[in-house]
Amino acid sequence: MDVPAIAILSLRYASWFFFALLLFGGVFRLAELASASSKVRKYAHSLHTVDYRRFQDSEHIMPVSLILPATEETEPLTNCVKNLLSLEFRQYELIVVADSRNETSWLSLCEGYNLLPFRQPYKKTLKSGEIEGVYRSAKDVRLVVLDQRGGSRADALNAGVNVSSYPIVATVYPRQRLTKNALLKTVYAFVGDSACLYIGSFPRVGVVDVAAPKKQAALAEYQAIERLRLLYTHPLGHRELGVYLPAQTAFAAFLKSAVLEEGGFSGKTKAEQADLLLRMHARHRKGKNAYCARLLPDAICYEAPKESMRAVCTDRGRAQRAMNGALRRNRRLPKQRSGLAYTRLAETGWPLAQLLGFAAVLAAAILGAASYWFLLFYLLLGALLGALQSAGAVLLEENAFQLTTDTGLLLRRYLLAVIENFGYRQRVAFARLFVRR
Repeated sequence: MDVPAIAILSLRYASWFFFALLLFGGVFRLAELASASSKVRKYAHSLHTVDYRRFQDSEHIMPVSLILPATEETEPLTNCVKNLLSLEFRQYELIVVADSRNETSWLSLCEGYNLLPFRQPYKKTLKSGEIEGVYRSAKDVRLVVLDQRGGSRADALNAGVNVSSYPIVATVYPRQRLTKNALLKTVYAFVGDSACLYIGSFPRVGVVDVAAPKKQAALAEYQAIERLRLLYTHPLGHRELGVYLPAQTAFAAFLKSAVLEEGGFSGKTKAEQADLLLRMHARHRKGKNAYCARLLPDAICYEAPKESMRAVCTDRGRAQRAMNGALRRNRRLPKQRSGLAYTRLAETGWPLAQLLGFAAVLAAAILGAASYWFLLFYLLLGALLGALQSAGAVLLEENAFQLTTDTGLLLRRYLLAVIENFGYRQRVAFARLFVRR
């Protein structure tokens, strides 16, 4: 069947358009990476001048209420709670909101921390699930456990806020682990700016055990590299909003009074933190109040990698839907168009353009509107730009924070930063747009 000349001409122009878009997008992200490099290195250098031990002993430190929503958790919580109770911070409490009907998670808390019923009056300021009981640990008085039957994750967070005793509330999730000085760095950022309402983190992906199968270890490294690339190659929207929207379960700290003003977390979207922060932005910008929300570049929060590519794709699709839901719910909020528009373009528009570009150039090559050499050059250029972004992000992380001391592991990560552009990135981009599970 003959292809109309107008179709051939349209495909030829579309091929050159997507080629120019690929080149522009790649160069723009490399420029963003260069800009982020100077800022992050300057920030990392400033950390060497901070005496956290002296700050911890000062009168300016603010106590923190850590809230762990675990009502849907069916795995043991012992390791997560142990990590959170081992932080280097003088005064904080850990409030775990769990469901006693999930026997594995509940029994791990009872047996590991000897929970005792406790009569603690509290004011139900925020809408939350029904609390069947309040328990304290006989081993560690900082641990408070709430038995909430059912309810959403937002209900669990609100219940934790209601019971909390301190002026800063911080959310953390079961799959995450915090570094020893995570609370110190977070509270230091609050104290450094009296107008600060929110401090967010960008969770890194932890490495798997060295004895793990090579395929599983490589998948974990791909996820770690992807996370760094997302942090450093388009930070424009992150800086303005103070949050990376698709990371809907990141460690973050809020000023408790600001949370109460907004009516707490909403269960109408899966991205509870992002939704609450966007509402804070709207309220304070409308009132022309002096305030700020910051995203710390520090590696203070880690989460476990997904163990299969199917799980990675499902997680990315879920995160994308959560982000889109938060953006739709807050699309009419005033005076924050640039950050939201950039985030939507970077997280939805660019993956879609990549897939459409590949389809258009492939069709042009098959139908004779472009040569196969053009198709090959297009694919190699995309891989080269992606590899430069990934390797640059890994190099920036290591240069700023010196987290990897094993030279062999670091070289392997650079190699994987190139390899992940041949298959992994394309599958993730497809999942973010089309996976609906």
